[in-house]
Amino acid sequence: MEKNLKEILSQFDSTKNNYERLLEYIEATIKSLMENEKIQIHEIKGRIKDRESLSKKIETKDYKYSSLSEITDICGIRIITYFSDDVDKIASLLEEEFDLDQDNSIDKRKTQDPTKFGYVSLHYILKLGGSRAELTENINYKELKFEVQIRTILQHAWAEIEHDFGYKSDQDVPEKIRRRFSRLAGLIELADDEFMEIKRYEKEYTNRVEEGFKENSKSIKIDSISISALLESESYINFIEENYDQHNIEIRYPGGKFKDDRISKIVNYCEQLGIETIDELESKFQSEFPNYFSRWIEEKNNYFYTWNITPLLEVLYDLNNSTR
Repeated sequence: MEKNLKEILSQFDSTKNNYERLLEYIEATIKSLMENEKIQIHEIKGRIKDRESLSKKIETKDYKYSSLSEITDICGIRIITYFSDDVDKIASLLEEEFDLDQDNSIDKRKTQDPTKFGYVSLHYILKLGGSRAELTENINYKELKFEVQIRTILQHAWAEIEHDFGYKSDQDVPEKIRRRFSRLAGLIELADDEFMEIKRYEKEYTNRVEEGFKENSKSIKIDSISISALLESESYINFIEENYDQHNIEIRYPGGKFKDDRISKIVNYCEQLGIETIDELESKFQSEFPNYFSRWIEEKNNYFYTWNITPLLEVLYDLNNSTR
């Protein structure tokens, strides 16, 4: 037994550099996959087991391992998502990009016992496959396996708190505490489901708003989604382009936090001004725009571009200040 332990630790010492290079490659590859598929991730974190942890694992498993290759989680990556459906999307991507060791992988979300509690996540054991395995730079670690854990941010919170209690198995937990754990596990599962429902409803609502603009039906309540649709609507874009094009000023379209922050300000200004629908807002904007635009041209005659969101934001800003 001790002989096996020494041999495995010796193998680990000689291959640790390869595991570290594998981890670096896998982290970069997975991050690139997430960006390409536009999957928003809370965190991607990797680690290599240290010598002490490896030794303890071998001892805990009663020295059942005879070689390092039998231990599949020396290199590990944890992916934390915001929504539960992203767990399955990422799993599908990983299956396409790497070779999956089905026998050693486990989906802890699929427990058959409804009374059983504990953190749930998807654990995949993988290795490089296909063209990735044939790359010259990957030759030293193409046969090394690695573990990827995928879970939601709520599942991760559960895992961290549960780990802090220090219980190793269900049987270690006093009955009353076990009952409370089970109730909490149900609440976390419910919360994950509710966030998914909110995400689904938001998508449906966005589609309805966009259809309303296409049908020129704009008696839509003001909110961040309807404002975003207005800024991208043909009527709004044509209106501002007609004016700015005459002065050779380019219209640009921001994204990300820059856009979100300014949309939030527009919603706030509308509330303060008592503007409740897109119809009211568009009418008000078009009537006030000529005065705003003539001042803008005088003050900023050396500008060669503006953001599409700026005219609406600044017209509302001026209106809001004039009513105080």
